[in-house]
Amino acid sequence: MKNTGKLQRFVLIPGNIFTIILLWISGLSAYIDPVNHVIPAFLGLAYPFILLLNFIFLFIWLLTKKKFMLISIFGLLLGWGTFSDFFQINFPKKSTSDTFKVMSYNVRLFDLYNWSHNKTTRNKIFNQLKAEDADIYCFQEFYQVDRKGVFETRDTLLTFLRAKNVREAYTHKIRGSQYFGVATFTSFPVINSGIIHFNNDINNVCLFTDLKIGSDTLRVYNLHIASIRFSYDDYDFIKNAEYQDDTDKLKQGARQIYHRLAKAFVKRSEQSKIVLKHIALCPYPVLVCGDFNDSPISWCYTQFSENLYDSFKEAGNGIGNTYIGAFPSYRIDYMFHSEQLEISKYSTLPEEFSDHHAITVNMNFKSSQ
Repeated sequence: MKNTGKLQRFVLIPGNIFTIILLWISGLSAYIDPVNHVIPAFLGLAYPFILLLNFIFLFIWLLTKKKFMLISIFGLLLGWGTFSDFFQINFPKKSTSDTFKVMSYNVRLFDLYNWSHNKTTRNKIFNQLKAEDADIYCFQEFYQVDRKGVFETRDTLLTFLRAKNVREAYTHKIRGSQYFGVATFTSFPVINSGIIHFNNDINNVCLFTDLKIGSDTLRVYNLHIASIRFSYDDYDFIKNAEYQDDTDKLKQGARQIYHRLAKAFVKRSEQSKIVLKHIALCPYPVLVCGDFNDSPISWCYTQFSENLYDSFKEAGNGIGNTYIGAFPSYRIDYMFHSEQLEISKYSTLPEEFSDHHAITVNMNFKSSQ
């Protein structure tokens, strides 16, 4: 019994308090600009693991000393607002006659380099897009070749999608005819469009498209902001670090991961500010779709969610993770919208044809009555 008391007093209670502090800081990181202080952003990235530790302590107290459960409960209540960004439970809502469907999807160049080791993946993506039959498609990592008969993307999509109106924004091209960027396909009339470039990374871009939907006008932002750009060596280090015996290699690998993450946090902060400034000047309701490369516990996410509504929180369920890769396997693809819109359905599609799950939303303009 004495040993049990010492374990509780000197290990479990301090450990529980420490995890509560970490949970609080990880939640607070969503309000700290990485440009000013980048370290808290790392704790935000670790939020799910810190949250799990708090639940483990709660379970330990349930089995040993129930009165100490209050420590964990206090910590979980302290971070409840953050938890609701991460996890949701919503009940089905009725659609209206004027509901339209939107899909946002990082298609990973339609498996141009055969990452999936399956030559049918591109056609499977096409079949999925046809089956979803959306009114608006926002594609990130879109790939287009302006040579007849060579991996034709745009023209192929136009043969089977209802969404025949196309706007594209490319970050770069190679060999004069291969283009990489984002694209928006829609069945609604396009009355205006434009491109927002980011000076801090030529690989990222934002496309905006103004659509006439009945008597309303909607501006759709389709963006892809800074990714971490892990190399194959980085992913190998993450997966196998525990088997690495060379201390110098461990330090070098960890240092490289840190610098890549820190650089990406800062880039996303700067790019988010540019897009949000543009949105603030928009005369229409907006829908923002894209690959944000940041978790719901991040400064970037918080800036958008404080100015707009997160469709997942309106109608999604569970964690809704959209990234399929090894790290970070969180929800990093979002659809934010203005208050003039309402969501009746949110889906994270289960298919794994890319390294991202596609997301779809059914929405409509709120009645003016």
